[in-house]
Amino acid sequence: MVVEKRRYIRHPLNYPLRTFIRTEDGHKVVESQSENIGEGGLIFISEYPVEIGSELEIELEVEGRIFKVQSRVVRCENAGENRYKIAVSFSSQNEYLKARMMEQVVRIEMFKNRLEKRYNVKCKFADVAKVWIDRYSRFFAGKYSQ
Repeated sequence: MVVEKRRYIRHPLNYPLRTFIRTEDGHKVVESQSENIGEGGLIFISEYPVEIGSELEIELEVEGRIFKVQSRVVRCENAGENRYKIAVSFSSQNEYLKARMMEQVVRIEMFKNRLEKRYNVKCKFADVAKVWIDRYSRFFAGKYSQ
């Protein structure tokens, strides 16, 4: 029996990202994509291993919106063929709040896709976001109270 250690649900979502890794002579920029995202952090694939404990700035594009989050590497696994699976945790309450916002954008986009598929129509993100907020904001406000 596998015991789940994660505190947050991970969403298997692939979004373009740019990671700024601090090095002795400045920083290295890695273009990649997320493998999954949760409130506490995310996992992405890198061509380079990254030392556990390293602080990273990640620029993530979610549904046309750019989010920049500060994070710390908690795991780096060799995924073969010069690929590394990097797991990061968000480094502060402020970064956690940005992650919550990212998650809501993702949830709204998923809701929009369901509506479009169910009713065979195209919807504007802003219109769907208003419906989402009306329907679910109280539920999520209670769920995420700190």
